[in-house]
Amino acid sequence: MKTKALVTGATGFIGRRLLASLEAPIVSSRDPERSRARLAGLAAEVRRWDPGTKVPPADLLRDVDVIFHLAGEPVADRRWNDSVKERIRESRVAGTRHLVAAIAAASRKPRVLV
Repeated sequence: MKTKALVTGATGFIGRRLLASLEAPIVSSRDPERSRARLAGLAAEVRRWDPGTKVPPADLLRDVDVIFHLAGEPVADRRWNDSVKERIRESRVAGTRHLVAAIAAASRKPRVLV
């Protein structure tokens, strides 16, 4: 059986490298057109989801076996101060909460969340 992987934060430093090792991954993006352009050459299906604002739609998890959740405020593009650290933390906490809520509501749940 082929494992279907969903990658959030796929256009980032780690996400791009991870995508290269996956067969036909699904990518979540708040801007699918931009993500398709940035990931040109990689065979990935792009589905819309903004992790910071809402629970993902049920179709985001459709047929997904494993989730690599990398989405969040960028960490390497500027110096950190208290405000930046708070945005980094909150972006990951909110996105993870939204994702876990969708998993809990899914009729077919992914086997793994990383």
